[in-house]
Amino acid sequence: MRSSKNRKKRSEKILKTLKVPINKHLPLTENEEEVSLRTKEEIINRIIPLAIVSAKAMEAPLEKIEEFIERYNANELFTEEEKKFLMKKHLNQNELIQYSWKLECIWLLLWSVNLISDIDVPADTCNAEYVFETVFLHSKKELLDKSSIKPSSDILDSLDFIYRAHWAVREAQINHLEVPSSLDEGVVYERHYTLNWLVNYMDQEWEEISTDT
Repeated sequence: MRSSKNRKKRSEKILKTLKVPINKHLPLTENEEEVSLRTKEEIINRIIPLAIVSAKAMEAPLEKIEEFIERYNANELFTEEEKKFLMKKHLNQNELIQYSWKLECIWLLLWSVNLISDIDVPADTCNAEYVFETVFLHSKKELLDKSSIKPSSDILDSLDFIYRAHWAVREAQINHLEVPSSLDEGVVYERHYTLNWLVNYMDQEWEEISTDT
């Protein structure tokens, strides 16, 4: 079991290798005994609606969206905001961008239940086609049967790293500096958001998640 202090040291070592600025004064993240991870079922029940809204944002045909909703019996899984998005006939560019970014959340969640083997440093966006194949080529039962939740230590390692990386991104944005080339600001944000949901940060639900740095 890795302590928060050791986790911080590990994250800072990786960030240094990536030439990302470090804030030594950022607080420690939670220890394993302080967090309660989402269950495997909760994670699969979040992956499915996110995949459907992302497919709509990537302009999948309406009949495909309806087919996915029916196949996964997904109506009860969407948040209120997701329901509003799905009901819209005409989408603006901001909405399309916002919901297509949810692919990054799915990528992280697939990793958290061992449906993909690894997540790289958040420098590039994920493989959208692979995300859709991983989700839509399987039934909900198959996804549940194939998945197993990662040890909390692995999830907390990722959270600590992304928390410190997100500080560096925000610092660059605030000071009108270039974001370190080893970090994609959108990927960093979506991963931080998703990891905070995974560890039940402040008991916030999906639409309420804060990404404090």
